[in-house]
Amino acid sequence: MLALYHFGPIANSLTPLLCMIEKSLTFDDRFLSSRRWEHHAPAFLAINPEGKVPVLVHDGQIVAESTVINEYLEEVFPQVPLRPADAWGRAQVRIWTKFVDEYLCPALTVIGAHNASSFASAIDKGEMRTILERIPDREIQKKWAIVSSGGFTPEQLTDARERLARAVAQMEAQLAQNGDWFVGDDYSLADIKIFSMAPGVERVAPDLCNETVSPHVHGWLRRVEARPAVKAMFARVYQR
Repeated sequence: MLALYHFGPIANSLTPLLCMIEKSLTFDDRFLSSRRWEHHAPAFLAINPEGKVPVLVHDGQIVAESTVINEYLEEVFPQVPLRPADAWGRAQVRIWTKFVDEYLCPALTVIGAHNASSFASAIDKGEMRTILERIPDREIQKKWAIVSSGGFTPEQLTDARERLARAVAQMEAQLAQNGDWFVGDDYSLADIKIFSMAPGVERVAPDLCNETVSPHVHGWLRRVEARPAVKAMFARVYQR
């Protein structure tokens, strides 16, 4: 049995969801509503006590963390390969997935979470205290406490925008040098991981990522969006 718990085709949840569709895997699609805080309900906490998605369950074995899930899927289901065959190429894929996890995602999260402040601040204060108490991860708890209290400071937002600008410049330089995809000649787990976040940069900071400022990234995004698996992923309907 193969099951994926996720928030739908967005951010970290997109990473394994797209990988599984690219590999034509049959799996139980277990969508959780983040706005109903279903990932902090007892039923899900029994699966992942940290209350984080995505989570893969394969024959009773639980695998967490989106990048690790995709590496696991590549090991167990290699029939549609999404990594280079050579060791150097696989190392480059890991470098780019690390770049997303440690640099691009944290910067984007500050701005994305800040944009949710109107939603969070509208929640009754007593209800929000209860929600915060149920969040197992202290860093995530702290983030939502900030967001529900009006959001991040101008200095924090400026710093996040500067980091996003540097990240886009780094991606632009790589594509200008490498061609259509981030590693080697073929679409890979690196492209999937970056695609989990890069469209968010277009949405929250369009002045930093667009056809003029970052033409190679812009073209790459359109190539990924044209893939049949990506279209099939976005065609799935989830009740948020």
